[in-house]
Amino acid sequence: MKIAFYMMGGYAKVLRRCVDFLPGVEASAVCPNWQSYKEAELEPRLTDIDYLYANFNELFDQIDVSGFCERFSSINLYEVLLVDKAHFKNRTGDYQLRYICAVGQRLLEIFEKTRPDCLLLPIIETIDSMMAYRLAQCLGIRPIIYAHGRFSNLSFFSDSHYELLPPYLESLESSEADDIWAQAFIEDYRARPAPFNYRPALEGGDVYPDFQEKHGSLFRLLRNVWLKTGVEKHNRMIRLWISFQVRFQHLFLPVRNFLYGLKEKYYIRPRQIPEGSFDFFPLHFSPESSINVPAAFYIDQTRVVDRILLDRQGNDPLVVKEHPAMYGFRPSGFYRSLLHRPMVHFVHRKTPSFELIRKARTVYSVTGTACLEAFFLGIKWIQYGDNFLSDWIRRRQARAMDCSPEAFIRDVRRVSSDFVLYSPGRSLADDQILFAKSNVQKLSTHLLFHIKQGNRFRKPEQKEG
Repeated sequence: MKIAFYMMGGYAKVLRRCVDFLPGVEASAVCPNWQSYKEAELEPRLTDIDYLYANFNELFDQIDVSGFCERFSSINLYEVLLVDKAHFKNRTGDYQLRYICAVGQRLLEIFEKTRPDCLLLPIIETIDSMMAYRLAQCLGIRPIIYAHGRFSNLSFFSDSHYELLPPYLESLESSEADDIWAQAFIEDYRARPAPFNYRPALEGGDVYPDFQEKHGSLFRLLRNVWLKTGVEKHNRMIRLWISFQVRFQHLFLPVRNFLYGLKEKYYIRPRQIPEGSFDFFPLHFSPESSINVPAAFYIDQTRVVDRILLDRQGNDPLVVKEHPAMYGFRPSGFYRSLLHRPMVHFVHRKTPSFELIRKARTVYSVTGTACLEAFFLGIKWIQYGDNFLSDWIRRRQARAMDCSPEAFIRDVRRVSSDFVLYSPGRSLADDQILFAKSNVQKLSTHLLFHIKQGNRFRKPEQKEG
């Protein structure tokens, strides 16, 4: 069996270590940037290590755009490009199309050379990763996407970029332990409702010793300048100004929070939570960057608010609350637009969201966790995007099956394991859990479980075909 790892940035530090626990598997690396390429080179057991931007400048100039579009007409390239949040949108449409065709051609060369059976994508949040996902499907390579369970430290793998529960779910036997765990979880959550805690709480154990960044900020800055003027000049993901802000976020964030506080107090003028009936829509990160689902189709949140106001029954206040990650980032025109809509009420940014969810008549969201929290608390919810919750409800209702929170939690647990996979660098404590050998082993073991169950589930379909 051959597995290709799509080693995006810091994920390469984790994924290259999976070969320790994948006996009999030929593992290769597809590296979409220089950082992951150099990291992958540290693992000699990888059978192939391919760098996306190798000879890319020449390929970009020579690519037959119309020929690629015709050959892969089954891939909607506009859908692929929509995954980009901000990096390529300031370039012309012709440039974007040429770029994604060049990326597709380069990935095609890599896949035809290595011929993997599966492609593991730790996350789909860039157009190159979305292109890899769609191209893999087109070539008969099984894509595997990491997904976090949101409400607990459970993770699973999905075949869909919407990170849906795997199709073999119903073929797995349910255990009494899963039922007991689900019942205990929902009882505890309803007794003490609170925001979901995403911080990993797994046992660390032995940790790989060399996971920390060895180079300082100045070195990385100079490296990015070198890349931007050379081999990765078309890589718009390298944004020096954004990198500078991230590096010094401990200085920028307090300033942004202070400025937003002034804007909120004197311009937005938030209200108290309504005493009567109201609906709740927590504003999401924009462009949408849910931890589970790339929802690039829902960037314009004013249109989402309009949709809510048109779809719902009654004329209760629609309470909205700003996303903490967006303090100081949105233009004043965005708030002005919402304030000019009747029945839209802002509440203070420090108002607990779970308190609003508990009191709301209906909770609305695109793909965020607000609907999941409402579902667990028995509050009516409406979700406009697709994710593993909405898909699970739809599948269960079609078969007249139990759609209770307990059944959902049980099913998530059946296809999950207690490991985590995220880009390192959040904190030393989190990284020590991420790079614990036990965590990497569980990740690898569950990856093999997912592949095995998926192959077993597909065989009857292949015979029928």
